[in-house]
Amino acid sequence: MLNVNQVNKNIGKNVKLLRTAKGLTQEQLAEAIGLERKSITAIETGRTFISCEVLVNLSNFFNVQPTVFFKSTFIEDTDKTKNLKKEITR
Repeated sequence: MLNVNQVNKNIGKNVKLLRTAKGLTQEQLAEAIGLERKSITAIETGRTFISCEVLVNLSNFFNVQPTVFFKSTFIEDTDKTKNLKKEITR
């Protein structure tokens, strides 16, 4: 069973994976979606839950469905991660 902390951690891990796969710093991502760097840090560490607006901005920026951020197995599946990195870096 999920709890809020686990959802926050899943989102944070997936944001970080997408960001690093694209070779971006937290500051670069923050600037691209209209946040401060400390907000990206808080998201990636699971300390905060993102708003719908931020979710949409992240989804549009990375060109992924919003559901991607909630998946707990997204990072753990090495083949999918490799394929994702290929897609993002195109």
